[in-house]
Amino acid sequence: MLAQVITSALVEHGGSGRRSFHEARRAGRLEATDQAVYGKLRRVPVPLSEALLRAATQRLARLLPPLARQVTPPSLAGYRVAVIDGKAIKNLPKRARPLRGVSGKALGGKALVGLCLQQQLIVAMHASRDGEANDAPLAPGLVEQLADGADARPLLVIADRQFCDLSIPRRLAEGGGAFLIRYSKKLLFSAEKEQSLVDAQGRPARQAWGWLGAASDPRRLWVRQIAVERGSDEPILLVTNLLDDEAAGGADLLEAYRARWTIERVFQLVAEVFGLKTLIGSTPEGAIFQFALCALLYNLIQVVQAHIAAARDRPPRSLSGEMIFRDVQKQFIAGSMLAPGGQAISALHDLKPDELRAHLTRLLAPCWSTLWIKTTGRRRPPPTLQPLPGGHCSAHKLIQQHKTQSRNSRR
Repeated sequence: MLAQVITSALVEHGGSGRRSFHEARRAGRLEATDQAVYGKLRRVPVPLSEALLRAATQRLARLLPPLARQVTPPSLAGYRVAVIDGKAIKNLPKRARPLRGVSGKALGGKALVGLCLQQQLIVAMHASRDGEANDAPLAPGLVEQLADGADARPLLVIADRQFCDLSIPRRLAEGGGAFLIRYSKKLLFSAEKEQSLVDAQGRPARQAWGWLGAASDPRRLWVRQIAVERGSDEPILLVTNLLDDEAAGGADLLEAYRARWTIERVFQLVAEVFGLKTLIGSTPEGAIFQFALCALLYNLIQVVQAHIAAARDRPPRSLSGEMIFRDVQKQFIAGSMLAPGGQAISALHDLKPDELRAHLTRLLAPCWSTLWIKTTGRRRPPPTLQPLPGGHCSAHKLIQQHKTQSRNSRR
């Protein structure tokens, strides 16, 4: 019931828990008071939120269409490729007594998230109540969740330099997995063999094999380092335990690391589109539970988007999940009015995953809107701002001045 009323608040009521609770009581689905629901939300155990996201996503992943999403290079098809990164949950309401009167924004916890690149689903998270917690100590718990999946393929984790130490990579390697991590100069790398290459964009690069860590450190690892120069920008330096250049070429690994930025776009969607900007609970536990539900909403739209793309023979990345969610949101609201109390869910409960996937294909194949096509045009750079006297201007005068200047420049 808590998941239902919070999801309803996110999808139907613009993040208003009070309106959602009122509608649930009016429909006869909720007997508790607002205070009781908020109290339950304040006390949701963090491991429960983690398990909700992980278990529900495993069930959702079985509903994806059979055509695999090829986001990673073909040479990495034998791996489950997961990007990991941390997300601070911001804008916690300051209702708790210790937070009243405190200036600045309050953080509602930190979630270290794993995004499966092939499926484009948030498959797991490991969270801390401390919004200022470092990401690295959360990594072992997340890696344990990522390794505990139905997919038998070995795990390949892609991460930024803050995860470049001798404990996280070693844990992955000893568990039969692989890592591709941006190199941090806090660790010594001693090259013993070097080789040049060219990346997918035609830039000169090099790769070297050697030891990561000091010679006196028993934890040091034999790795491959891949480096690409970027002119005046800082070079990209990666380390990996995928040592065979023929099985996983350096250019392919650089291309896979470039896909790491997609997790930032996912975080933006979860916050701005799926309701994380307005937190309903007033404790880190409630904020983390809402993050899990927002991540599940994102995953659900990814499944819908994959079915629509498969029916139109398009890559899923060419469609806008945000625009699809707007239409799904209308259907969700209509469905909650016409079939209240989870009647639609009960009707589908007995379907097996294969049957439900086929049902989704039949439902979504005829659905299409050109509004769902993602805009591919590049954004204009922001204009240089000119200070105005008094801080305001007449739009009419500025337009007329621009017209006059354009006519004079053409003469």
